[in-house]
This record gives sequence, structure tokens and C-alpha cells, in this order.
Amino acid sequence: MSDQGTEPQRPGQSFRMGCGSKVGIGLGVFVIFAVIWFALASTWASVPPDMIMLHYTGGPLQGTHFKEVIQPGTGVQFLGLRENPYLLPATQRNYIVSKDPNIGDRGTVDFISAPSNDNVPFTFEAAVYFKLNTNPDVLRQFFEQICLHDECWNLGKGGGWDKMLEQYLRPQLENALRLEVGKHDRADLYHNPDTLVAINTAVGKSLKNIVNANIGGEYFCGPDSSSTSCNDFGVVVKNPTPPDNVVAEYGNTAAAQQHVVTAQNDAAAKNAAAKGDADAQNTRASAQPLTQAQIDYIQAQAQQACASNPVAGACTMIITPGSTGVNVNVKK
Repeated sequence: MSDQGTEPQRPGQSFRMGCGSKVGIGLGVFVIFAVIWFALASTWASVPPDMIMLHYTGGPLQGTHFKEVIQPGTGVQFLGLRENPYLLPATQRNYIVSKDPNIGDRGTVDFISAPSNDNVPFTFEAAVYFKLNTNPDVLRQFFEQICLHDECWNLGKGGGWDKMLEQYLRPQLENALRLEVGKHDRADLYHNPDTLVAINTAVGKSLKNIVNANIGGEYFCGPDSSSTSCNDFGVVVKNPTPPDNVVAEYGNTAAAQQHVVTAQNDAAAKNAAAKGDADAQNTRASAQPLTQAQIDYIQAQAQQACASNPVAGACTMIITPGSTGVNVNVKK
């Protein structure tokens, strides 16, 4: 019994259909892998409001070169395939020298030693406030000349940023502080707050200049700077501390000064009291004698007070005619 209506299969038809299916499957797999590779190779990035981004290419054909600076607060955008974005801080940063290991950048008891102009060694704590110069040309030069060496985009504790500050900022801070402290004697450093204000101002100005001069560009500026202006660093130098024997000397001197001040105050108080008594006597001497009406009124008031006192003979009133006063003694 034959199958009627069934078209006979031509030679090679099954082979062509099998090859077409395999090619289609292969193309599909290729497309899937291409999409996955593109997704993995694509670089998408956004910039937080306190950071600034340097965009360097990194594609498989074009090599690595600088492309652009992307400003703080920029939203997510496609940068390209296998690109290299680097984030650096755009806002105020600080470097702190503190005897409290939980505060200072070094994480240990830290201070800077500097002698006065009369050769007394002092220790100081300090804080420096600054930020990067965000001018695009300057920022690119900083990144390529300084930052790449220490990977300063690593802002973690002990990372490249900290290493960079320890290498370039710390030595210049010590030098600037010693230079300014050496202009003042021990008494001014220990007692005069205006001296610290002058040191802060001078160190802030000189530190910016010597740091930038030593690293080859105006890379660091003060905290209130902008991309078009580079102001002085903010510096706070505090806790000038001389050796213990000098502190004890100042303590003894202060105690002696306090005794002198106390004696002076006592003498002034006695003088004031004596002057008050003299003034009172002069006032009484210059007062007009009481009139007879005033004496009669006072006498009546005294008699009333004596009458209300239950103790006999408890009242004594002395009135001297023509005098400036009336004495009334009431015993209780």
C-alpha cells in the first residue's frame, strides 16, 4: 500500500536543512556572547557631588590616553568600552597632627617639634585644610605627575592618598612651622595667643607655596579656592608645649604673680573702704542741722518704737540740739 499525496524527498534536502539550523544556532550564540561581552566591557559611571573624575580611554584598539574631566555631581553616563575613570576628591580635605591617636592622620601619638628663638624646644599639634586645584589642565598634570605614582585615588586609610600626603605635605609642614616658631621666644609662644594667630597665618601662606614648588605645580589650594583661584591653606597650630621644667618654672612664676595680684587687690579694697569712711564723714560734716520739726518727728517715731518694746529701759534716744543727727538705740 503506497502513501499517496506525499512528495518524494529530493537528495540533499535534509542536509541543507540541518546546516541552516546549526548556522542559526551559532549566530544566536555569537550574538548572546557579544551582548554579554559588550555589557561586561562597557564602562558606565557617575560622579558623586564631592568628587571629580578624570576619564582615560582603555579600549582594545585605541590605547590609553586622557579624554576629559567630568565635574562633580554628573549623573550616570556611558564612557566607552573598557575605559578608565578615576575619582579624586573635589571638596575640602585635611591633614591632622594630634597627640590623640584616634584623631591624627598617622594613627599614633603625633606632634611636631620646633624650638623657640631662645632655644626652648616646643611641641605642637596642627591641622591643615586644603583641596585639590580642580582646574582641568592642572588636575590632569597632577594626576599624571604625582597621583599615578602612589595611586592616590585610593582614599582608604593608609591608601595612596595618605601615602602622597605623608611624602609631599608632612615634611613641608614641619619645615614651615619650625621657620615661623623660630621667630618667637618662649614667653610669647606659651602665653600670647596673638603669637599663634600670626603663626597660623604665616604657615598657611608659606605652606601652599613650598608644597607646590616642591612637587612641580600649583596642585593644592586653600579650602575656599575655586577652579580659577588658588588661595592659601587653612592652618591651625595649637597646644604649644615646652619641656616639663619650663612648665614648672612658668607655674611658679604664675603663682608668685597671683600672690602679688591678691596683695594688690587687698590693698585696693582697704583703700576703697578707707575712702568710703572718709567720704561718709565728710558728708555728715557738710550736712545741714536738723530742723525742729524733723527732730520732733524722729522723737515721736522713737517713742512709738520704745512703747512697743516690752523690755523696760530698752530704748535710749539722744538728741543734741543743732546737731546733724539723732542717735536712737533700741535694745531687744
